[in-house]
Amino acid sequence: MGIINLKNITKSYDGNVILDDISIEIFKNEIIALIGRNGSGKTTIFNIIAGETDIDSGSVYVQRGLALSYLRQIHVNTSGMTAESVIKTAFKDIDYCELLMQRAYEDMKKDPDNKTQVLEYGRLHDRFEFMGGYNTAEKYSRIVNGLKIPDRILSSDYDILSGGERTTVMLAKALLSAPDILLLDEPTNHLDMDARGWLEEFMGRYKGSIIYVSHDRYFIDKTASGIIELSNSKALSYTGNFSSYKKQKQEHEERNLKLYEKQNREIERLNETARKMRNYATEKTIHIAKTIEKRIEQINRVDKPVTEKTLHMAISQTGKTGREVLRMEKLSAGYDSKKLFEGVDILIKSGEKIAVIGPNGSGKSTLIKIMTDRMVPKEGIIKIGRGVKYAYLEQDVKFSRKDNSVLEEVCSELDMSISSSRNLLGKFLFSGDSVYKKIGILSGGEKSRLRLLLEMRDSVNFLVLDEPTNHLDIPSREDLEKAIRNYGGTMIFISHDRHFINAFADKIFELREGEFTVYPGNYDNYLEKAASAEPAKTEKRKSPEKLERGKAKRKASFTLRMTEERIQKLEQKINRIEDEIQEFAADYIKLTKLTTIRENLKTELDEQYAKWMELTNE
Repeated sequence: MGIINLKNITKSYDGNVILDDISIEIFKNEIIALIGRNGSGKTTIFNIIAGETDIDSGSVYVQRGLALSYLRQIHVNTSGMTAESVIKTAFKDIDYCELLMQRAYEDMKKDPDNKTQVLEYGRLHDRFEFMGGYNTAEKYSRIVNGLKIPDRILSSDYDILSGGERTTVMLAKALLSAPDILLLDEPTNHLDMDARGWLEEFMGRYKGSIIYVSHDRYFIDKTASGIIELSNSKALSYTGNFSSYKKQKQEHEERNLKLYEKQNREIERLNETARKMRNYATEKTIHIAKTIEKRIEQINRVDKPVTEKTLHMAISQTGKTGREVLRMEKLSAGYDSKKLFEGVDILIKSGEKIAVIGPNGSGKSTLIKIMTDRMVPKEGIIKIGRGVKYAYLEQDVKFSRKDNSVLEEVCSELDMSISSSRNLLGKFLFSGDSVYKKIGILSGGEKSRLRLLLEMRDSVNFLVLDEPTNHLDIPSREDLEKAIRNYGGTMIFISHDRHFINAFADKIFELREGEFTVYPGNYDNYLEKAASAEPAKTEKRKSPEKLERGKAKRKASFTLRMTEERIQKLEQKINRIEDEIQEFAADYIKLTKLTTIRENLKTELDEQYAKWMELTNE
């Protein structure tokens, strides 16, 4: 039996059925991705597992004695606490044990001959050591650095941080608490690519079960051992990662459709036979007809496979441009005293699909805003190509007329009739009463869809997108990709969605620590080139000193990863030795040998931690 078992769960809100007779089982050490459209019930599942939401019917089992930590998108106020102190509440049990140990030590000093006090101190010391009390500083640094939480945030009051910053802080706390069960609601939402890559590696080493909600298909591919999809109030389970799920889902849908069609043909045949028997109108044939009709009633009907609404966007490109769409020379930008980049030369050619990547705060959005004349650079020349007409989708979509309905906005902006506007809105999943929604109450995904609709007009030949998939669930991301796939114009986009980058980019612009580098190909090609430290071309030639510093940094980064792997192996060995010490507690010879091995391993572990700290500081 699994450590979590939801059986025949039904849950409704205000008469709307969210979960309809679903069953889910989670086993020890599984990493499960919970996916589905926004509003399909993913957060409801989490709240049920965490015991925070009642169910209408069914049963919930969570194995007793297991620690559970829940990262959610909505945070409670933590008055008067800095972000650092919030994260360190993950150590509250260790801190309490240390407090008891210190008290026991003081008592022992006062009466050193009291064997009861000596034994109590020894028990508390062993518990403190077993809980990792001597390694809290290293664990804290490893997770805070891995998630790239800067000192500015750590020293700030938690309550004044942005929603994204608070989510990252609470993620650090959840990971540090190292529970048996981790519930993570969109853990990658506010992480850049470096932090996402670190989290993938962390989850791969995690000792426990993880259930997470994510729309990041690349992340799911790298981490999930199984997938649960919520759709039409039902839950379907799949083994493996996202790629495996896609294959299984297609096979499942094809099989269900064939079964449904076969059953329908059989029911039609039986109905036709019963009709003929009744037409004969004899006592015997009527009895046969009744028998057949009863058999039809008893058939366990296969539900018709439901095809969810999808986005059918018509992104057209008719306007032609010259060979050069955009040229930027000796470009420099920054804010106040902070320099983002300088001396950058960029050439974008017709038809290119370019992804702009880099850590948060590296200047990606600034670069895009300069391209679209929304920001003036500190220095540089910008030349727009002949016939270029761009459409721009910003990251945080805003509308000035929030009281307008969706239909009113389209009619007004595009000068279209109500009928034509409704037809166009339907292609962007605004149908029925949803066209009368006020813009001010639209979700982030709905705002993005509406903005895309308004921006995608005839003759657009240069698409500029800032995090286009940011507020979209997986089906909507896939629909967006289908629409863009047929777009023949030039496109440049900022994205942390590595799956999206792989699908479209034929070139990558990377901004990192003030340096601008161009890589040919998609994200996987970029990883190969970046790992070998041999970019095909740089828009800005680096000085020999910078090249040497870059080599040294990459070497230190590699050594750091090797050190972390060694620490993990040593910790695993020590845990195994601890288990054997418990097993052979009565065998003095074996116990002495095991204790010696443990002390040697701990000595090496201390050395590796010291090395890790040194590398981290570098």
